[in-house]
Amino acid sequence: MDLNRPWQLVDGLVGQWRLENGHIERRASRLLGPWRLADGPVPCRSFANDPSQCLWDDTTTVVDSYKNFANGFPLSDIGNCVHYSVGGSLNGKWTSGDCKGQSMSFVCELPATFEDACANNYGGSCYTFHDPLPFSDAQAACEQECGNLVSINSFLENRYLNQLIGGSMGDQLIGASFATPDALRWIDGSDHSFLNLDPSVPVHSHCLVFSSGQSGVEVKGKWYGVDCGNATRFICERPAGLGECNPHAPVTVAPAPTNPSNCNQYMLMAPGIITSPNYPNNYDNDVSCTYRINTIGSYNILLQFTSFSTELKNDVVSVYDGDIVNRQTFKGNFSGNLEPFSLVSSGNMMTVVFNSDAQNGAQGFKARFFSYAGQ
Repeated sequence: MDLNRPWQLVDGLVGQWRLENGHIERRASRLLGPWRLADGPVPCRSFANDPSQCLWDDTTTVVDSYKNFANGFPLSDIGNCVHYSVGGSLNGKWTSGDCKGQSMSFVCELPATFEDACANNYGGSCYTFHDPLPFSDAQAACEQECGNLVSINSFLENRYLNQLIGGSMGDQLIGASFATPDALRWIDGSDHSFLNLDPSVPVHSHCLVFSSGQSGVEVKGKWYGVDCGNATRFICERPAGLGECNPHAPVTVAPAPTNPSNCNQYMLMAPGIITSPNYPNNYDNDVSCTYRINTIGSYNILLQFTSFSTELKNDVVSVYDGDIVNRQTFKGNFSGNLEPFSLVSSGNMMTVVFNSDAQNGAQGFKARFFSYAGQ
């Protein structure tokens, strides 16, 4: 929660708020006190009985620099959600609770922005929707508004646009393109930390659109590939509160990023990509990698191996259903030259382990992982 952002109190529903330091905690306490509320939800998920493994719902920050758990909490056996207690001996403290089926009062936090007459003002940007043009012409039209084709850099921004785009509006071209199958870039030079590709639709084309769900094939709110030369409806984004506009200002294009392996990363939040080290070049001998994949709330994880080539029986990828590696969570060993395949977790965690022996390396593997609401 940011002290300078607007807050709104809502009664009897499920929502989210962030408490990032003691000053914000005290303001929240003053806000909640006059309503004599029952406990309310705090939007973080605890993946274990360890505060350092508790993440805010927007996945941006580990709850580490500031936390206010009651003694003995978090306790993931009770539930993965965190509640803010009001009244009694635990007043102002955070406890664990079930994520489903419990209605609570809550506080909404809106991102900071600037005053602007635009109709769609969110998070410091204004968004406009336009009739179909090819990618290059659409970008030129956005530049005349002192903007660019939209770059979507967070789950929350994607959710906001998904709420604006109705099925009748059709799919919308966004400012992302693939220089290579593994190198996504945004036309305005934004970073590439957020990825929301539709896992059911392979990306065979260079440009991406935001699905309205109108066709019934692509998932609403996900991105999928189109031919850049096709005339498509599109979204422009410009800074809110811009004032005087110079439409001829140069546009900086980000260089194609590398695709790091994520070998032995502490915690990987969906969506994302894992590969064997050095992929698509051969991995080294005696490699030992663990990939701990997580998503939030009640989602499962869909893990899609799109390329797989290891030394048969000797260089092995093992997959486990959860964050514990044992016989009970074991889903399978995989090695050799395999066609693309997918695995789904039963909960919101999955662990992948890759070990190679002392000789005969190969190209290795690449896999994408997504939050998944299917069965």
